[in-house]
Amino acid sequence: MTEAVWLNGALLPRSEARLDPLAHGFLFGAGVYDSLRLRGSVPVALGRHLRRLADGAARLELIAPDEATVRRAVQELSAAHGLTEARIRITLAAGVADETISLITLAPLSPVKASIALTLTPWRRNEHSPLAGIKFTACAENLLAQRAALAAGGDEAVFRNTAGHLCETAFANLFLVSSGKVLTPPLTSGCLPGITREIVLELCTAHGIPFSEQTLTADDAVTAEEMIVTSSLRGVQPVHRLDAVTFPAPGPVTQRLAALLAAAD
Repeated sequence: MTEAVWLNGALLPRSEARLDPLAHGFLFGAGVYDSLRLRGSVPVALGRHLRRLADGAARLELIAPDEATVRRAVQELSAAHGLTEARIRITLAAGVADETISLITLAPLSPVKASIALTLTPWRRNEHSPLAGIKFTACAENLLAQRAALAAGGDEAVFRNTAGHLCETAFANLFLVSSGKVLTPPLTSGCLPGITREIVLELCTAHGIPFSEQTLTADDAVTAEEMIVTSSLRGVQPVHRLDAVTFPAPGPVTQRLAALLAAAD
């Protein structure tokens, strides 16, 4: 079976998958999702991803699947698609009543650029929003910011929050390296608690790399030595430019973090 999806506990051809057009997940964007990597037929950091997904689901009163169910779904999707390296997406959405629609899909991985250019967007993340810090399915804001970044010659948009502090990119967490120290916005900035972000900070602790979760501004980026984004699908990715500010890509700390992450997988 090709072009298969796992919908509400059953493996189906994509052409046979049906969603209620009155579901609140469709009408109001009431849903959460998580994306992770399938490597050698194994979902990477699945337990961490499911814990984050469950936290977001609880805030929207949705029910997250257990780990055994997700592993079985991924195995069946992997066999159906003939993929051992892929992108896994788990989507939970509100139905018509109190039901949770559970959808798991598998797709080929997109190529990862050696480095990227970032562009500051004028739009702000609301760190006080009840949705702050969860991966919700209503992503139009991200898509619009991303479209503007591409039109400006960048690869990805950078959001500040309502206080004007650096928060995250449209689809990744953000790091700076200053005087050899790894810096990243705190979760109170409104950024997503990224799984790779979490692992990178653990690696810094384990290997004696100085780091800090602290408030950062665009001015801090101007004086930084390196800039990095992280995500579960891209790992540690160097940034070579933020608007008119350029960085070595990759810099020495970026290279070390990428190597440590690769060894930890």
